[in-house]
Amino acid sequence: MFKKILASVGIGKAKIDAVLLSDTLQAGQKFDIEVIITGGDVEQELNAIELAIMAQAKAEKNVGDEDVSYQKNLVLQHWNQELNLTIKPNETITRQFSLLLHPETPATELFGRSLGKVWLKTGLDIKSGIDGSDKDHLVILPSATQLAVLDVISDSGYSLFKVDIEAGGVRTNNFQSHLPCYQEYEFKPQSRSFFSAKELEVTFVDNGAETGVLIEVDRAFLGDGYRSISVPNSCVNVEQVRPYIERLLS
Repeated sequence: MFKKILASVGIGKAKIDAVLLSDTLQAGQKFDIEVIITGGDVEQELNAIELAIMAQAKAEKNVGDEDVSYQKNLVLQHWNQELNLTIKPNETITRQFSLLLHPETPATELFGRSLGKVWLKTGLDIKSGIDGSDKDHLVILPSATQLAVLDVISDSGYSLFKVDIEAGGVRTNNFQSHLPCYQEYEFKPQSRSFFSAKELEVTFVDNGAETGVLIEVDRAFLGDGYRSISVPNSCVNVEQVRPYIERLLS
């Protein structure tokens, strides 16, 4: 009885670790993980493994007369993998899962540069107990179409200044996002003329077949303007993408 009481309050509970079987991931593609569960000091019943893709996003809230920015953790995807088994003390159980990363998942790295924080959180649903959990940061690269778009913008005289993951959504006449956040690439011109843009803000919305590209153009004395287009994901290099993006930049 004493050991059962210890298990129910989480003392001597099972431990879980997730191992990514790929070094780098890409939104819209499958990835494999191995989950290793190690029994604690007491026997426990495991109902399921909980898996979630999380992201840290920039959000704003109104405090008095000011808008205050803060970082918010968001759930992008969630899975529940049933186990329904009993793990004995110090026993090790492994399971492998293949999961599909949502095509709109933000990228976290570009040529070694950090773009934001996205991670896989893994937990155990333990009967009458407290979850053990594991957190693995993900290296997610932009798609070939997105890379080509970024290259075209760079070739057009703009330099990447910063990248943010923003809480919220994107909607245009051509496409809309479905996750609770989106990624924004901010470019500044390498040289300035009187009518040139002060900055460009670029957002991608990938639905698997096409990549929606939204560009916010901030021009001196003319204010902000929004332009959007959908680029087929079969366009994977600069020359294929250029005709689409040059229309937005002209």
